[in-house]
Amino acid sequence: MDPQTWKLVLEYIAARENPRSSDLEINTLKQGLKDWAGHDPERQYQLEQALSIWQDTAQMPDEESWKDSFHILKQQLNQVPAKKVKMFKWWPAAAVAATVTGALVFLVFAGKKVWPISQEPVVWATRSADAGKIVNVILPDGSEISLNSGSSISFPQNLKHAALRTVKLNGEAFFKVKKDPAHPFVVQSQNIQTRVLGTSFNIQAWKNHRPEVTVLTGKVAVSVDSAGRQVAVVHLLPNQKAVYDTKSAQLRRENVEDASTSTGWRTGKMVFDKTPMEEVFESISRKYAVKIVSDHSFDNCKLTAKFDNVSMKEVMRTIELTFDIHYTINKQTIYIKGGKCN
Repeated sequence: MDPQTWKLVLEYIAARENPRSSDLEINTLKQGLKDWAGHDPERQYQLEQALSIWQDTAQMPDEESWKDSFHILKQQLNQVPAKKVKMFKWWPAAAVAATVTGALVFLVFAGKKVWPISQEPVVWATRSADAGKIVNVILPDGSEISLNSGSSISFPQNLKHAALRTVKLNGEAFFKVKKDPAHPFVVQSQNIQTRVLGTSFNIQAWKNHRPEVTVLTGKVAVSVDSAGRQVAVVHLLPNQKAVYDTKSAQLRRENVEDASTSTGWRTGKMVFDKTPMEEVFESISRKYAVKIVSDHSFDNCKLTAKFDNVSMKEVMRTIELTFDIHYTINKQTIYIKGGKCN
């Protein structure tokens, strides 16, 4: 990221944080950043890191368990020779960018909080799980991921050495993150961002559905992504989940009896609890790699049932008895006729 772009980033951040800034000013600066990033994955990654770093450094976490990473980074940065740093006073009192000899740039906010950003070329890799398949992925940093059918995960190949270990999820996945206090692990999925140091959790972020994050071990911070700014943060402990209602734009925390049920899909299980039939059919389509065609609307129908890695016919038989449908299977397509809600 060249110095002129850093200036644009910092001007945008300063304007966004200033209550006296007009919407026109903020949107103009934001559009300038979007124009710079374009469709270039490397530029998009650098911009996301810069905005995420501001969010991290703008407010020190209160919880003791979140302070290790900041102390370690501070110790590392204190070792940088002062003569290698040249200051650019682009925005008084709001933000300062420091250019450092080598392949690193340090952001300094309010003169006291810093974080390194790598300027080496970022090469992204993507792993996907086709319908009917579950794929296990080991990331460059040693973290383990299980991808549900129809899901994909993208990550930079230099993830192990990134200041922020940022990955992008579409669909559903179980994460077992390798602990590294100096390099927080960030998952971007739909409208939410999940941040951890080392833990295990499940993220469900299907397109056009409300995202959910369920924690099995450790601690997780979940926030809503609003124009690059993380707002409405909730912290989760084991047997808790965060649910984001996309319609009301509300993020809430809920207790769950057994968080492990959220990962039942890893062993072929399907659990529905008053689940809309549209979502049920989508789950069946992903798990069994089939297409479902119906001549009837199930908009007001919901299903409560549990299937322990059974055949597709057994699942359809349950739906047949529950909603009085008639169905036929032709190759990889299920045709449904009739039906009514109980």
